[in-house]
This record gives sequence, C-alpha cells and structure tokens, in this order.
Amino acid sequence: MQRQPVSRSLGFDYAVGLCTLWTSTGFFLDAWAHGHVPVESFFTPYHGVFYSGMLALFAVVGIFAARNRLRGYAWRDTVPEPYRIALLGIPIFFVAGFGDMVWHQLLGIEEGVDALLSPTHQGLGLGIFFLASGPIRSVIADRANSPTLRRQLPLVLGLATWIVLVHFGTAYGFDPAAGRTNAPPPIAPFTPQYLTIIAIGYYKVSIGVLIVIFQSTVMNGFALWLVSRMRTAPGTFTLLYVLGNAPAAAAFTNHTPLLAVTVAQSLLTGLVADAMVARFDPQPERVTAFRWFAVAVPATYIGVYLLGTVLADGTWWDWNVALGAWIWAGVCGFALSLVSTARRTS
Repeated sequence: MQRQPVSRSLGFDYAVGLCTLWTSTGFFLDAWAHGHVPVESFFTPYHGVFYSGMLALFAVVGIFAARNRLRGYAWRDTVPEPYRIALLGIPIFFVAGFGDMVWHQLLGIEEGVDALLSPTHQGLGLGIFFLASGPIRSVIADRANSPTLRRQLPLVLGLATWIVLVHFGTAYGFDPAAGRTNAPPPIAPFTPQYLTIIAIGYYKVSIGVLIVIFQSTVMNGFALWLVSRMRTAPGTFTLLYVLGNAPAAAAFTNHTPLLAVTVAQSLLTGLVADAMVARFDPQPERVTAFRWFAVAVPATYIGVYLLGTVLADGTWWDWNVALGAWIWAGVCGFALSLVSTARRTS
C-alpha cells in the first residue's frame, strides 16, 4: 500500500529558507566585490559564498529525501507537496551556474548593469526564486496551524529571499539618491556645459522619483499579497523588510548613510505594518482597513527614507519633489489596493 506524502516539517522549512536567503545574500556580496576589489576570475571567494549556500541546500534536500525513502516513501513523496515545484530550482541553478562559468571564460567578467542583466545570472536568480517558494507555500498551506512567528518564520525567510532577488535584478532602481552626496553638478549659467548640466539634473531627479514609485510598489505588493492570504504574527513584517532590504543597502552604501537609512525605514515600516495587522487585521474582505494599510506601508517606507536622508546627509531635492514623491508613494499603495480587491462580475 502506497504511503501518503510526508507532512510539513518545520525544521526542513527553516533549513531551506535559511539556505535560500544565504545564497541570495551572497549575490550582493559578489556585487560589492565587483565594485571594490579586482575580480578577474569565476573562481572567487564571493562566488563561493552563494554557491556554498546552494550546495548546503542540496545537501539538506538530499538528506531529507533519503531519510524518508528509507522509511518506505516513494521517491516522489519524500518531500512535502509544496516543494514539488520548488525543487525545480536545483537543476535550474546548477545549469545556470555551469553556463555562468562558461560565459565568464568566453566573454569575460561582467561589470555594472551588465552583471545584473547577464542571462546566466538571471538563471541563477530564477533557480533561487523557485526554491524559496517552498517554505512560502509550506506555511501558506499550513496557515491554520501557524499562528505564531516561530511557525511563520520560514515564510518570512522565503519572501525576504524574493525581495533580495528583486533588489539584485533591479539594483539600478534601489536608491532614489536624494542625499546631498548624490547631487548632480551645480548649474553654472553662461557656460558651454549649462544645458548639459540642466539635463543631468532633470534626468537624475526624474529617475529618483521613478525609483520611489517602483520601491513603493514592490514593498506594498509583498505586504498586500501576504495579508490577503493569512494573518501574520507580530514581528513578521519587521523581519521581512529588514532581512529583504539590508543586503542591497550594505552592498551599495559606500560613503553614504544608505545602510543606516534603509535599516531605519525597513524597521519602522515593519513595525507600522505589524501594528496595523494586530489592531485592524487588514484583508480584502475588510476594505477600509485594507486601504489604509495599503497607503500606510509605502508612505512610511518612503517618508522615513526622506526624513532619514535629510537628517543624515541633507538632500538636494527641493520640498516640491520630496513631498510630491512621498504623496506618490501613498497613491501607488492606494492604487494597488484597488487592484487587489477587484473581482470579476461575470
């Protein structure tokens, strides 16, 4: 008689979640290295960090499956059902990893935006994206028995991995660069460079506002998706935003206060989100609470960024741009709430 697939294992969820976060965070260590130390080979300590994370994950999955096989389970039933699709990430990652080694040998080492858009790097990210879905789907499937942070934490690790991957793939859209350190050259009238400098300033502030809109949408999208599927335990959003945002800020901070500001905005946004969940339980069926939650999350995230930047570095944005960008964050949140609660009528 064929046995049923294994049930959820909290330890397995934790192990997979930690390994995926380890691997994705290693991408940013490698990104930091590309900007700070000579990188002339595929075989570097920085590549070793995220490849070792994947090897650890492979070992975790292999040992877990082998133990259940020895207990009499069919091979296809040796991992919980939520991991069936997630484990496609292992062959995807290793194929992309081999391709990345060949790519580097034939075409050299990518730098800057090239490294973000490299097809093999995108393949590595896709593999981790699949694998991180395992703990997420596992917790969602068992949400009736997962009211505490301890039982929800693997989902946090998986979603934090997804946020890290989003930041890595769109690293050029992470920091709005409102700090004075990032100001464009001052305008010097009646010089040959006058029009060029004006164009650079307009372009830079416009890109900054677009980054505000993009980051607001990303942070709020994760929040609305999560509260639409389960009631989160206190601390869930705080950990999610800090773990998901800090690696990118650490890689890009250089001589700016970006890391401190990012940690502050992640921490305070998480605390606001956790407090609103505890008090109002926002969800699509509770429309008013859901709308306020959708506005409060991005407004807090961008508001703290702007305030922290002003206090730590000063800002070259004028009040029109800063307040307008902050309003845009709230508007984007409200718009996402409308999309999230829309239903077919026929």
